[in-house]
Amino acid sequence: MILPVKARLMAKTVKLSIFHIMAQVLFAFIFLCLIIAGDSIADDSVIKEFVIPIPAVSPARIAIVNDGSGHIWLAYQNENKMLRFTQSDNAFKEYVIPYSGIPAGIAAAKDGTIWIANSSGNSIISFNPSTDKYKSFPIKTADSNPYDLAVASSGTVWFVEREGNKIGSLTPETGVIKEYPIPTPYSHPSAIAIDKKGIVWITEIDANKLASLDPVNGKIIEYIIPTPFANPSSIAIDGNGMVWFAEMLTGRIGMFNPASKVFNEVIVPTLSPVISSIAIDQKGLVWFVENRGNKIGVFDPVSALVNEYEIPTSKSLPTSIAVDREGIAWFTESDRDANRIGRLDIADTLKVGKKQEESGKGEKSDRISHIIMMVFIAVVSMTLLVFGIRSIKRKGK
Repeated sequence: MILPVKARLMAKTVKLSIFHIMAQVLFAFIFLCLIIAGDSIADDSVIKEFVIPIPAVSPARIAIVNDGSGHIWLAYQNENKMLRFTQSDNAFKEYVIPYSGIPAGIAAAKDGTIWIANSSGNSIISFNPSTDKYKSFPIKTADSNPYDLAVASSGTVWFVEREGNKIGSLTPETGVIKEYPIPTPYSHPSAIAIDKKGIVWITEIDANKLASLDPVNGKIIEYIIPTPFANPSSIAIDGNGMVWFAEMLTGRIGMFNPASKVFNEVIVPTLSPVISSIAIDQKGLVWFVENRGNKIGVFDPVSALVNEYEIPTSKSLPTSIAVDREGIAWFTESDRDANRIGRLDIADTLKVGKKQEESGKGEKSDRISHIIMMVFIAVVSMTLLVFGIRSIKRKGK
């Protein structure tokens, strides 16, 4: 009597084990169908990335030459080197800066000259790509740490001295450098931009202020940012003269109207994005990078809408952004493993939006069909599962 009972129990156990395995496979199939359904309705990526062939460059700052060549220049984060990216063939070329120091800021003049803020070298450097010639302009203030620069329409190069707590100007023809002390001590100026009137604007990251300098009389006026601990960093000016700046700690983009002296803010949807850089295109769209959010964002002042786009490479640490004259945004991915630059064309985002709008009804119908299909499969599968269990129980009695 014992052997038949054991055999019967073993047979029952085997049937239940096989059924359990089949149930797991069935649920795995349903889960896979859901993933496939989700992928089929996912949005197309509008960001294109270009891998830098040189390991661990960690590209920091970016500048674009708007002379028709479309060349993009990148400053290394920890070496005295630069990279040029050519859009026509997607090729990178490395340039070794023949002066000791680390490049912080980088800017391109209308004539194609590349200007570099040599932070630890305490100088401003020019580079002529046509002749491959460099020239260094030492800054009078010792250990001033030039951090960012901008080129005026007149050709004058303006820069901020992060440790020197000054605004500086360089006249390339004469090599003369002038310095203007910032009223607030230890303000640590972080970024610089020039408006159409020639007024120079800077952010004071530790003083939580904006400041303007009139080159005609050398007068500096400071403006306290209403939001405490905004940590203002990057700065840009639109065609209407509005001053835009990134608030790194608050996750907002600030805007200052020089005429009315009024501040406004744009709240970015992503929490704690750490906005490290902004740029404005010819249409007035405000582009920005989310260093910790791993996204590229764009704000339209007309519609007051913010759109964000996930960067395909995870944890890429985007740092700097610039926009070319075609309205295409280029940005750096400074993580050592990412080691890329990215490209986002607003036209591509509009195409995707139009495509979604035109096929909206179809996509909605497909989505509903997928849901109905999944529910049907789940119901049928669960029904078969229940009947199977009952059948085994009956045979086992």
